[in-house]
Amino acid sequence: MRVVAAIWAFAVFLVIIAAAAIVVGIHDAALFGAGFGVTAGGAILVAVGAVLSVAAYELVRLGRPSKWEGGVRPLCKLVVLLAFFLTVLVGLYLFFAAIRAAGAQRPMVVAVSLLFIIVALLGLHFFATDAHVTLPRLGAAVALGLIGTTIGAWEFWYQNQYVPSHAGRAVALEVELHGDARPSPYDVIKATVGYEDIGGKSVSVLGSAYTLTGSRVVRCHRPATTKTVEGVFGGFLPDPQRSRYMADVWEELPPTVLAAGKFVGDGKRLDTNVSSSRDLIFLVPRHGYQLLRFRAQLFAIPGSVPLSQRVRPKYTTFAGDSEKYGFWHIDDDSWFHDLVYGRERWVVLRYELVDPSHTASTVTSPDLRVTARFPDPTWSQQRPSEANVKRLFGNQSPPSDANEAFAGTELALEPVATPEARDKGRLPKCTGGG
Repeated sequence: MRVVAAIWAFAVFLVIIAAAAIVVGIHDAALFGAGFGVTAGGAILVAVGAVLSVAAYELVRLGRPSKWEGGVRPLCKLVVLLAFFLTVLVGLYLFFAAIRAAGAQRPMVVAVSLLFIIVALLGLHFFATDAHVTLPRLGAAVALGLIGTTIGAWEFWYQNQYVPSHAGRAVALEVELHGDARPSPYDVIKATVGYEDIGGKSVSVLGSAYTLTGSRVVRCHRPATTKTVEGVFGGFLPDPQRSRYMADVWEELPPTVLAAGKFVGDGKRLDTNVSSSRDLIFLVPRHGYQLLRFRAQLFAIPGSVPLSQRVRPKYTTFAGDSEKYGFWHIDDDSWFHDLVYGRERWVVLRYELVDPSHTASTVTSPDLRVTARFPDPTWSQQRPSEANVKRLFGNQSPPSDANEAFAGTELALEPVATPEARDKGRLPKCTGGG
């Protein structure tokens, strides 16, 4: 009776896993517009479920003592051992995928995967003598399966967790700035922004930003002594292009923001080696600025990340904060991904702005910049909280290794200005022309 109870227990175990694998596999394989990884994974789950179903049927037949000749249990078929071996691999796959995940259900997924491994190993041990499988051979088979499963689990985690969380892909940006002096109160400024995906795989644009700033430049001659120049290299410079030493002129900082906006549609897909460009026209008051700067920055993620097309991102601000935050839902309908990582996944965008009234802000550059972070997946449909967002972008957050595309250029618009009375006390110690 103990042998019969064990056989039926193993049969029920395989039936439960087979049913779950077939249901999840059929759902994922039938998803419209899903990536190859999701479709192939669903097909594999269906195949594993089919093998486990056949093995469970064989165990049900084997668990009938009335069919035993002479009261001796007959040998099981090889499909039973194959089913337990596949269950070990599935458990190992879930284990290695879950331990690297950050979802709230990670402890449960790890526990279930360990349960799969332990029960399947007990089944292999229970029926190993039926197929004359020795422990060394069994250990070698499990080791080979462990190597392959580890590689597969690492690929799964890398594509679905690591790559999105370390957002940013190689996009080349080029900008040009041209002036067209006309007999009018305004100078016509033409800016051209060119962009191209050079990373080898398609990307989706999360956000883009351009900024046109104008600076007043006056005469001020300063000898290039060590003491004068070392100030440019002796501190932390967030913008080396603007924070620089010039021997014969002095630039009034901060510059004035003349124009700002986006130059690529949010969510636009960029294919490899397909170049695009955009021309922008600005009107700048004449005789107001001696130097113009144009900056463009773009933040893109792998095109495999399924950004929601049904619900557009929603933007908001937080009290005492200059930045603009956007929340974009990820429509990952794979049930397998949901079970391993969590059902609800988001990407949080941040446009860094400057508000002089917020003195606590550490952002001092007038140039706009867009960044993004991926919070941990959850089962709650609520978007990430303010506290979670601040933690994602706070000083204690891990640095992002994203490759943010950036390009900038300058245009001399007017002759250098003569110092005025308002410059007294602000100019450095000038000699000669100052």
